[in-house]
Amino acid sequence: MHLINNPLYKCSLEESDPALWSPSDVKALVTPGPASYHSPRGRVPVFPDRRPVEWWLETLQIMDRHTHSEEAMFSNIFDLIEYAAQHVGVDRQISVDNDGSPEIEVNGESFSIPFSLGCSVNDSPIFHLLDSLARYEERRQLIPDLKYVAQDEVSTDSFDVAALIAQAANQKEWSAGPDGIYKAHVLYPTSTYKKLVLLTGWVSYSTVVALREGHEMLEPITLSREIIDVPCDPHCDWKEIVLFRIIAGLIDESIELSAKRS
Repeated sequence: MHLINNPLYKCSLEESDPALWSPSDVKALVTPGPASYHSPRGRVPVFPDRRPVEWWLETLQIMDRHTHSEEAMFSNIFDLIEYAAQHVGVDRQISVDNDGSPEIEVNGESFSIPFSLGCSVNDSPIFHLLDSLARYEERRQLIPDLKYVAQDEVSTDSFDVAALIAQAANQKEWSAGPDGIYKAHVLYPTSTYKKLVLLTGWVSYSTVVALREGHEMLEPITLSREIIDVPCDPHCDWKEIVLFRIIAGLIDESIELSAKRS
């Protein structure tokens, strides 16, 4: 087990809030994962009603930041992801639920994490969809004059890391993970809204405990990053759309995980 100094050790209540973690805190908490890692791909079922998906894909094809607001672009991506997840759930004969707000405990205090969609199967989390606007609004409550900055493909936001840790804590509560290591996923769009970033984190439960109880040392989070195209071609083979295949794969993975509950 590789241990590092806990960057949040003996931090004040304010500094323990993920909204105010510094870039150096985030950098210290994570270590790069395997470059060869690819998230699971699953079978995409036939959509019984093509009209909603066709409309979203056609809309995403023509939308850009010069003619549409970020809220509008994100709304369409959100709707497409939610619809695909629900449809895969129906095909798998399970219910894909939208979680309540994830929480992380740091130094004895609980903090909420802003998110747009949190999919789970039988309380086993699948992924959380986050976006720059939600992060900005949360931080602006603490820093009123904060300037808005969209997230890019390579930076890791503190809320992303916090969401991964919160998912690991949730998996420990509801599911059985191998050797106390829990895999979690965060999805967010880049500033152009033409790409999505899928962050996969491997989080030791000992790290969850170390942050919650304020231990001096902890095990870093292993982080992998994948860049996914936002689908925008209504005429392609939908069963081969990478985003849909990843959503299906993550749902299948969560179904397997929920079956291993202790």
